[in-house]
Amino acid sequence: MKNTNDQDEHLSLGEKLSYSMGEVATCAMFALFTTLLVFFYTDVVGVSPATIGMIIAISQVFNGASDMAAGFIVDRTRSKYGRVRVWLLRMAVPYAVASILLMTVPDVGAFAQAIYIFFTYNLMLTVVYTMTQLPYATLVTYLTRNQNERAYTNIIRMTISPLANIAMTLGFLPLVDLLGGGQGAWIKATAIYDIVCSLLLLWCFFFTKERVQVVDDSKGEKVPLKTAVAVLFKNKYFIIAFLFFFALAFYQTIAGTMLTYYCKNFLGTENLMGIINFACQIMMVAATPVIGLLIHKMSKRNWCIFGAVCIIIGALIVPVGPRSVPVVFGGTLLRGVGLACEYAMMYTMVADVVEYGHWKTGLRTPSAIQSAVTSGQKFGQGICSATIGAIMSWAGYNGVAAAAEQTQGALDTIYNLFVYGMIGTAIFVIVILLFYHLDKEYPAIMRELLEREIKEELKTEA
Repeated sequence: MKNTNDQDEHLSLGEKLSYSMGEVATCAMFALFTTLLVFFYTDVVGVSPATIGMIIAISQVFNGASDMAAGFIVDRTRSKYGRVRVWLLRMAVPYAVASILLMTVPDVGAFAQAIYIFFTYNLMLTVVYTMTQLPYATLVTYLTRNQNERAYTNIIRMTISPLANIAMTLGFLPLVDLLGGGQGAWIKATAIYDIVCSLLLLWCFFFTKERVQVVDDSKGEKVPLKTAVAVLFKNKYFIIAFLFFFALAFYQTIAGTMLTYYCKNFLGTENLMGIINFACQIMMVAATPVIGLLIHKMSKRNWCIFGAVCIIIGALIVPVGPRSVPVVFGGTLLRGVGLACEYAMMYTMVADVVEYGHWKTGLRTPSAIQSAVTSGQKFGQGICSATIGAIMSWAGYNGVAAAAEQTQGALDTIYNLFVYGMIGTAIFVIVILLFYHLDKEYPAIMRELLEREIKEELKTEA
């Protein structure tokens, strides 16, 4: 295989924006899954929180495993469109269909509903979403090997990403009301968003290019599954990245899921969820370009630690006025700054982990590493969702009851999860990142890796 160094490759702004359209498509639906889907199941369909929590927990075990399988499938993919872009084309239509099926829960018995939810949830998240998001996330490692270009591409991606979250969380419930409310309106609203997301996936496919081809010890052959798994666990930074994504997913799930319940029971209406989430996302939009300008002032690890500190302070603001919209709004703004730091760095860190793994083991398996890391997200989301469901059921939360009819124990549980749950997960993020030192090691690793590749290419040509 020809070695394409690409250390001096500069991507056009158009290609960077086109790549970011895939983020809009995947982030919008991820926002639906993490902020509104559980609420839909409990408060629209009427399924108990414990049932939903258990379904999601069990599903996320499959989901995490599917990430690993998908990574190996993508790394072994060969097509005229490359290794990863082709999956955006293949998944554009299934992405829309599977999302709509999530909302078409039939009005049957509780057991039959649970079976349907389990099947459609896994169809969308375990299969379709995984085979869409994973190749998309891996694509950046094939666009260029220039670390700065990857960083700036990711900055643009993460600047645009909150806009997708805003479009979903701020616009979805008002659209549901506009369409008449009820489950039928949820189905129609999902279909509208799905069509847009599928078109954005195609935009990303048609206007990006896989240009990175490197020489590794596989000599262009497909790496056996057993070897690929063994290689993962020789990469210490893969393990740290896995735990980092796990902890961040725990935070995202608590913050996203509990915000809707908090707004309904403490601020008067669940519709405030969109406005408050908008504050978080718009702050991310504003802060991410600033971080891009200041990115060299600190290492990626330290930016993420700084972000976790901002999240902690933002959560601690809420107790000042638990039922005050301005207070909750203000705390959310600060948490938005923290999230901007995390998102601006996290995927670039994974790309660095790919290069470290190549240097350490002689094999380059970007999709396997990306999938294994994002499986940490899935496990974190699943465990957190199950925990939330179990705790809220234990506390006596009733999804069809008004706030005034909830028990004090249920209200206390919502408050504690919303405030102290976020603080705990942010502390977990900080502890994990204290073991990450790749930022300092990366320049020397890349010099040695590129020298090794050039020697191998010369040997091959001779």
